[in-house]
Order: sequence, then C-alpha cells, then structure tokens
Amino acid sequence: MERTGLCSICGRASKMHTCMLCGRLVCDQCYDFVRNVCIRCSVTPTFSEKSPGQRSF
Repeated sequence: MERTGLCSICGRASKMHTCMLCGRLVCDQCYDFVRNVCIRCSVTPTFSEKSPGQRSF
C-alpha cells in the first residue's frame, strides 16, 4: 500500500516516506534512501561523522 500526501519539507504532493529519526513524511526528493532518513536528519552530526552501521569503540 502506497502512502501519498504533502511533503513536510518541500510541500510537494507525492508518494511519502517516513524518516526513521524524526518521523517526518517526505517525498522522494527530500528522502535519503541510503540512510532511510529525511534530508534534514541526514545532515546531522550523527550521520556526518560516521556511516550507518559503523560502530564507535
């Protein structure tokens, strides 16, 4: 089942994805498919410092 609506970042009407960090519903262009988060969360220091799945010791 595909969810459609308005992107909470850019306002486009399209298919929506849910950010795994903040829960925003965003369109394809505002979603980082590699990290499974919205573009706003993908630029946070958490993701900028290390890649997903990389452990810190």
